[in-house]
Amino acid sequence: MKSLKIENKGVFFIAVSQFGVAFSFHCILAFIPFYILKVSSFGPKETMIWTGMIMGAANVVSSFTASFWGGLTSRFRPKFLFERAMILNGILILLMGLTSNLYLLLLLRIMQGFLGGVSTIGLILISSLSSRERLHKDISLFQNSITAGQLLSPSVGAFAASLLGYQAPFIFAFLVLATSTIFCHWYVVDIPIQRKESQPEAPFKKGLLLGWTLCFIATIHVTFLPSILPTILRGFQLVGDAALRSAGFIIMLYTATALLGNHLLSRTASRVGLSKVITTACLIATGFQMALILSRDLISFSVLRMVQMGFIAGIVPLVFSMFAREVSGKRIGFLNSSRFVGAALGPLMATSVLAYSSLLVLYLLIAGLTLIVLWAFMTSIKKFQ
Repeated sequence: MKSLKIENKGVFFIAVSQFGVAFSFHCILAFIPFYILKVSSFGPKETMIWTGMIMGAANVVSSFTASFWGGLTSRFRPKFLFERAMILNGILILLMGLTSNLYLLLLLRIMQGFLGGVSTIGLILISSLSSRERLHKDISLFQNSITAGQLLSPSVGAFAASLLGYQAPFIFAFLVLATSTIFCHWYVVDIPIQRKESQPEAPFKKGLLLGWTLCFIATIHVTFLPSILPTILRGFQLVGDAALRSAGFIIMLYTATALLGNHLLSRTASRVGLSKVITTACLIATGFQMALILSRDLISFSVLRMVQMGFIAGIVPLVFSMFAREVSGKRIGFLNSSRFVGAALGPLMATSVLAYSSLLVLYLLIAGLTLIVLWAFMTSIKKFQ
């Protein structure tokens, strides 16, 4: 009994540490478009492209480094790597708060992205420290901590920037990450250097790939909006500090419904079934995605976005749950990379489409891709059910 308590405490603080990493990555998302508009010497279209690159760069790099960090655990102790990556990430965050040069800011985000794949080590630590009976729940806790960090941090960053200036969110993110690192050092049990895996089996190859794509699309739903909020809010006659505070408020509201929806969908899936819940949630979220174009004021836009997020945010952990017991840890890492790619391309897609087209085209593009991928995914997994 005593060892189980220690084990659960270690798993909990791995999740807490990953929350700190996710928080530090995403705390700038709500206010950085306003900051870039303030310091940019480029024209409106070029500035919008810069915004997408800076916001998406870290996740682009992380999508390629996730397997790299996993491979390093066969040469170095996972906890050692996990802690050092968090320390370096904290240093980069402080440096970002000291620059107004867009080229340097982009470079720092790329360097931060190299450290983002450390979540793969978090999964390895949890797999080693969890009992077989609790593994499914502990992976869910880990994923929910990432989601919470991704969704809570932009609103906190926006309010901190509005009240205390643009440097404040970087300092606050550093403190959150530093605290998480300390708790990880104190409470997470060290594990041995990992052995290289043997050749895995491949019964879910096609379904896993489409599951990756569905998680990728769901992440785009979650991450595309902050990068274009200045443009949307300008259409509601909100600019400057009023727009910045509104952006933080909107993100805070849909964060609450995302976390609530994640919890409710998970409970519903245990009674109704994963496939039915994933299909229904995707369809409803897609409908509200398209309905965003009908909003005429801040309130109607916020309500539509809140409902959309309540259904779409739970898709990623539900898809993870569908494969968790059937594939190797290496393939779970592959599935995990979908979050990084979606978080990278979400803002890039939004800013690029809006720079040369319209909100209607952007909303319809995301909705159309969701329906196509959902159909392909559900068709592919029928043979395994």
